Amino acid sequence: MLKKLTIKGLVLGTAAGLLVTLFDGFFMLTPKAAYIPYSFPLLLLSFNILFWMMFGWLSGFSCWIFFRRKEGLREKEYFYRVVFFLAPFAMIYGLGGRLPTPHWPAAHPPPVFDHHLSFIWVSVFLLFLLFYYRKRKGVKFLSCCSFLLDLTVIILLFQFCSNISCIGIISRLFPENLKIVYTGGVLLIAGFYFLFFYAVKLFEKDDSAGRNYFACWVLFFAVVVLLPCFFLRGGKNPGNYFPHSDLTRAEETAKRPDVILIVLDTVRADRMSVYGNQGTTVNLEKFSRDALVFENCIASSSWTLPSHASMFTGLSPSEHGSHTVLGSKKVKWFGGHPAPRPLSDKFVTLTEVFRYNGYKTAAIISNFGFLAPWVNIKQGFQIYDSRNNIGIVNIAYPFRPLLYLFSYVSNVSPKIISSFRTADDITGETLKLLDKRAFSPLFLFLNYMDAHAPNYPPRPFSGYFPDTPFPQLYRFKQYMLKFTGKLSKKSWDSYMLTQYDAEIAFLDDQLGRLFSHLKDIGIYNSSLIIVTSDHGELFGEHGLYGHRNAMYEGNVRIPLIIKFPFNEKVGREKAMITLADLFPTVLSICELPVPEGVSGKAFGNSSAPVVSELYDADTGLQQILYDEKYKYMVYEHSRGDELYDLGNDPMEQENLAEKLQDVSLMMKKKLKEWNKIHRPKYNLLYKIQKPLSRDTIKGLEALGYMQNDE
Repeated sequence: MLKKLTIKGLVLGTAAGLLVTLFDGFFMLTPKAAYIPYSFPLLLLSFNILFWMMFGWLSGFSCWIFFRRKEGLREKEYFYRVVFFLAPFAMIYGLGGRLPTPHWPAAHPPPVFDHHLSFIWVSVFLLFLLFYYRKRKGVKFLSCCSFLLDLTVIILLFQFCSNISCIGIISRLFPENLKIVYTGGVLLIAGFYFLFFYAVKLFEKDDSAGRNYFACWVLFFAVVVLLPCFFLRGGKNPGNYFPHSDLTRAEETAKRPDVILIVLDTVRADRMSVYGNQGTTVNLEKFSRDALVFENCIASSSWTLPSHASMFTGLSPSEHGSHTVLGSKKVKWFGGHPAPRPLSDKFVTLTEVFRYNGYKTAAIISNFGFLAPWVNIKQGFQIYDSRNNIGIVNIAYPFRPLLYLFSYVSNVSPKIISSFRTADDITGETLKLLDKRAFSPLFLFLNYMDAHAPNYPPRPFSGYFPDTPFPQLYRFKQYMLKFTGKLSKKSWDSYMLTQYDAEIAFLDDQLGRLFSHLKDIGIYNSSLIIVTSDHGELFGEHGLYGHRNAMYEGNVRIPLIIKFPFNEKVGREKAMITLADLFPTVLSICELPVPEGVSGKAFGNSSAPVVSELYDADTGLQQILYDEKYKYMVYEHSRGDELYDLGNDPMEQENLAEKLQDVSLMMKKKLKEWNKIHRPKYNLLYKIQKPLSRDTIKGLEALGYMQNDE
């Protein structure tokens, strides 16, 4: 009896896993999932089959425990399968698909349209089945075909009712009538069930249990065929190829070096072993021996958009204007920040200079939020690959595949729960592009985002800091201790910093993979390679977390490592330099003309102070000024001035603004003079010509960057 019950349970579990996989596969067709890792379909199929097979076996075992000393199982087997299989399946599938994983700080799945009414509909459906099968007797054998229909209805109710407001075509066609569509959809599902209900029962008249296996095999082949189709159709691959009409190159550009600009989003300098931390960046240490390491590089701002705009224009944020538009009230972004202004077309970008001088230009980007095409950093790029990742489904939909919850808990392939493409995928796309090219020179911009929150490093890096064979269990323990108030703030901050370090170690590993490939194809030595960041991250310093807040050292002191062609310059450089200075620096190394009006200076300007800026809704314009050993911080409103002696106080613990008033006045005067020189060069009335698309807004909401008050 035990063998028969468990085998039937395994068959039902297998059928359930295949059916769930088929419906989960439709998430690959959503326009939000622009990039799908190759491992995703296989993981989806493997997890669902194994999980639900195990569940089916346990349901059969539970039946055996219940009936091992009783009679009447044969006559009531359908009824008890509803009790021991369908009802638990509905509970696990429904709750598991609803539980959000804390993938992004302050980012949650969209609200459920029906306020969880789908659980009521599923409960009513199960009660109907219980009533029907309780009255029914004499079933010859358990039909898998019948339960496939029942499982389909349960899955449809959860998927449709929960995600109706997020289904693109429905929300576009009926934005004001979703309640009517919802009601009609539920009735349609009910009609679908009763239409096929009696037809399916015809299979039960056949006394051959082989029909169960036949149904499973048919479903298996359907899944095996459809999953690759979903994968190929779903991921939007831009092709990453240059136009055939633009493959020729001018003879005079033949000897110019390839240029590879690598930006490690959210990486602060002091967490890299190149800058003194222990063991996080082994490959970059080797790379730095061939390069010039700048020990005092300052980000132009403490968040992505203005820093990148300065990097690509050679201008400060106050000059290019691509930052938060203070006073914008229609849309509030993450943290209450108003909407940003994209980079104006009037500025000549670094990419456009290279393009004009015969370079082929390409970008492969992980940060699909503030480096998306609408931000206009893409000016001059022939290839601009800024796709998001399949993991965006995890935070863009109220109901998601159970695989996401499993991946979060087990740390198995965490890339599938990431909304941005992880470093291994960015590097993989880069290697493909490099292998396909048959020309030179090339300007290539790479953006890696793994160090950005959430800090959820993949194996084996997740076990490095701290060193434990079960990092995910350790992580769960830390969350539970924090939740129960048994973990101090200092201990939690320290733990999260170890996860940040692990992400940087993963980035370093992928950069080592990239550098090795450059050597293999023979362009490493001759290339100009720049490794830098756009801003840092705070982990409790001064009571602050994340970035895009007060510009303390953890937020603005970033790495800058430049490998000259054929290692023409190596060593360490102590002079201060900003991301705006990177623009003329790169062009001067390549012996290309620097456009007029650029305020950045090649290799920095040792005789002038360095300034970084942030436009913030709460504090207004923030500016910091470095001059010799002092750092001066001023806020437009809400906070007093701050002055730090970085030579004696690198951690910025003692504010000397009141104690050294003469120095503060001198720094304020220098900042005033700097502001007179660095005036806005953009049109103050410049606005986004087109409103942000619905998909763009949804994507940014999913990243946690914005929240719509409408």
